[in-house]
Amino acid sequence: MSRHHHHAHVHWKHLAIYGGVMCVVVIIGGLAIWSFLEKQSLVVAPEALPKVTVVTSDAHSRLAAAWVSLLTRAEMQATLVPIDKLDPIEGVILFCDVPQIPQKLGAALDQFVQRGGALAFAGMPPNLAIGGLHLTAESGTSDASIKLSEAVSPTLARLNPGYEIPAHKTLVALLDESPRMVIDARWKDNARAAVMHMEDAGARYVWMGFDPDALLRKDDPQLLLLMRTAFRWVAGQPISDGAVGPAQLAKALTPGARREAREQRFAFSVDRTSQQNTLSIRMTNRGGANIQNPTVMVWLPRSVKRVALAGDFVMRRRATLTGVPEEAACLVTLPSLARNEDRLMKLKVIETEQTARSNECVTCTSPRS
Repeated sequence: MSRHHHHAHVHWKHLAIYGGVMCVVVIIGGLAIWSFLEKQSLVVAPEALPKVTVVTSDAHSRLAAAWVSLLTRAEMQATLVPIDKLDPIEGVILFCDVPQIPQKLGAALDQFVQRGGALAFAGMPPNLAIGGLHLTAESGTSDASIKLSEAVSPTLARLNPGYEIPAHKTLVALLDESPRMVIDARWKDNARAAVMHMEDAGARYVWMGFDPDALLRKDDPQLLLLMRTAFRWVAGQPISDGAVGPAQLAKALTPGARREAREQRFAFSVDRTSQQNTLSIRMTNRGGANIQNPTVMVWLPRSVKRVALAGDFVMRRRATLTGVPEEAACLVTLPSLARNEDRLMKLKVIETEQTARSNECVTCTSPRS
């Protein structure tokens, strides 16, 4: 009897082990299926390049026509419109050769910006006061090249830090700078601003002071990428740049860390998805070795104030999210990315300017205790 009892005891012990293994397999399989379905549900909804309305006070303006040509080469839909025919409805409005804005149109533009429209300026800025925006410039002579800043910037994302764009010397607008402006490019010798962006109360603005006809290489890939990125940012689309290397340098997106990301073939992207208030971030190692501390900086869409990592734990594993509120951006970092590894992550919008204002109103109108 004792022998049979021993065999039965061993039998049930083996069954318990097998049962435990099967439970682990089922759990892992279920999590894998869940993660797969989660990724499949994250359908990217890419945004088209913004439409640009080039506004001029002179229908025969050479400078305005040059800007339409440059934007068209950058694969954007650009339309030339006289200022008396302008109806600010959507897209980006680029003022070129417009010295004065009629008062009635100024009020319409103020409402246009509040609705999410965007303004850009080329050459001599018009006399226009919207919110904290007030641009002034003087005429002067340009240099033989435009030097891009080496600092990380939403309008310079994915461009080579410090890249130079050769040009003929010509008469241009030289901007009067203020502390609120971020200068993205300067004339190499006189160091006056050539490209600037700024953000005020959620509204975004871009100014460009060069003459497209004076550029030596009108199809320069870096120049065309600059046009697309700058107008995408001012239109409120998400923008991203990436860096790799030592953690401190990668998270600071130093010029060297961004150059190293290109050399190691670190691919990355950020896109809106079909799910409301959700962005997808993809990091891919296309190089031949492991990548250390791959980091993507995401300049968030206009009006977005806070985001959080979302999705299942497989999506979020080892990922770190760091807010950069002064840039209206965030950093997503992984400790490493193996050769041929492809990571897809999800960012969920948890606060916008609208919800923040609603919360403030609730606080303001709440009954007294």
